[in-house]
Amino acid sequence: MKVSFHSLLRLLHGNNPLMFCLLVVILLSQAAVAYSQDSVVEKKERSWSFNGYLKDMQTLVIHKTEAAWITDNLIHNRNNFKWNISKSFTFCLEERNRFYWGDFMAISPQYADFIAYDNGLVNMSWNIFSGKSYILNVAIDRLWLDYTKNNFQVTLGRQRINWSQTFVWNPNDIFNTYSYFDFDYEEKPGSDAVRLQYFTSPSSKAEIAIKADKDQKITAAGMYRLNHWKYDFQGLAGIYTQTDLVLGLGWAGQIAKGGFKGEMSWFQPLKHFGDTTGVFLSSVEYDYTFRNSIFIQFEGFFNSNSGNSSNVLVNQFNPALLYAKNPFLNGFSIFGNISYPVTPLISIALAGIYNPSNKMYFIIPTFTFSLMNNLDLSLISQTFQSYDPATVASSQTSIFIRLKGSF
Repeated sequence: MKVSFHSLLRLLHGNNPLMFCLLVVILLSQAAVAYSQDSVVEKKERSWSFNGYLKDMQTLVIHKTEAAWITDNLIHNRNNFKWNISKSFTFCLEERNRFYWGDFMAISPQYADFIAYDNGLVNMSWNIFSGKSYILNVAIDRLWLDYTKNNFQVTLGRQRINWSQTFVWNPNDIFNTYSYFDFDYEEKPGSDAVRLQYFTSPSSKAEIAIKADKDQKITAAGMYRLNHWKYDFQGLAGIYTQTDLVLGLGWAGQIAKGGFKGEMSWFQPLKHFGDTTGVFLSSVEYDYTFRNSIFIQFEGFFNSNSGNSSNVLVNQFNPALLYAKNPFLNGFSIFGNISYPVTPLISIALAGIYNPSNKMYFIIPTFTFSLMNNLDLSLISQTFQSYDPATVASSQTSIFIRLKGSF
C-alpha cells in the first residue's frame, strides 16, 4: 500500500490543520537533522545526545451514543538530553510539554490539577497557563546524575526504577506504578530517589533504592537478581511509604520457546503486623511469536485488596489514586493480546481484559500505519463495560487518533 506525499498533505490539511502543521514541523526537523549529519564531519564520538518526539492526539469519549460526546486534543512534545560527562559520570534531563484543549477542561474543574500532578519530593510539573478550555503543562520526569565505576553504579535524582517483569500489572514495581491504559506515556513515571547497584556477575546484581514522595514518605527496598536454570530470578524486601513491609519475588525465562514471566508481592501494614490485613498481588505472563509473526500474549493477575471495585476509571487514569499496593481491580483479572504486522507499514492488535469478580471487561483494538520514516499514525480504542450496578460508570468508549513523529 502506497500513499503519495502530496495526497497525504492534502488529506491532513483538509481534515485537521493542526495535524498538517505538526507534519510540517516534523519534516523540517528531519531535514535539519539530516543536513547537520551530512555536512559536519565529527573527529571524535559525540559526548551528548538529543532526541524526542512530537505528537498530535485527538480523543473522543462516548458514554452513550445518544448522549453528548466528549472531545479533547493534545499536542505532546518530549525532549531527551543525555551527556556523558566522563567515563564515570552521565547526566540526563528529559522533559515533556503538553498542550490540551477541549471539553475535559469545561466539565471537570479538577482537570488542571490532574494534569499538573507530581508525586515526587520536588514538584517539577507546572501549568504555564490555562483557561476554561485549554491548558499548557511543562513537566520534568527524568533528572539524574549517574556514577559508574567497575561493578558499582549509583544514580541520584528523578529516575525510572524498573523492578517489574510482567507487562500489564507489576506487583514488584513498588517505586513508580503506572497504568496500562496510559499508552501515550511510553516512558512511564519516575521517582525522586537514590539507587545503588552492584553487579556481581554479567547476569546477577544486588541493589538498594530509596525514594521520597511529595508527602515526604520514604519507600526503601533491596533487591537481588541472579540467573539459574536459564531463568532470571529476583527477590526484594523493604518498607513501602513508611506504612507497609513489602516482600516480593519475580522470574523471567522460557517455556516451549515462549516467554514465561511472573512476579508477586506481599504488603503487610506495620501498625497491624500480627493480623491478616496484608495485601497479596501476583501476576503471571506467557507470550509467543509464531513463524508468520503473529504475536500472542496472556497474563493473569490477582489482587487481594477489596477496597477499590467501584472506582476503576478514577483509579486507572488519576496518578494520585494509582499506587503499588492497589494497582487494579480486586480479585482475578485476565489479559489477552494478539498482534500481527499485516505489511511492513501496517500492524494491527487486539487486547482485552476481563475481571469476573467485578463483572467488567475492556476491549482495546489498535491500528498503526507507518507513513514514512519516524512518522506513525495510530488509531486506538478503549472500551470499558460493566454489568455491576454498583460501578460508577457502566460503560465508556474512548477513541484516540494519534500522529507521532520522532526526531
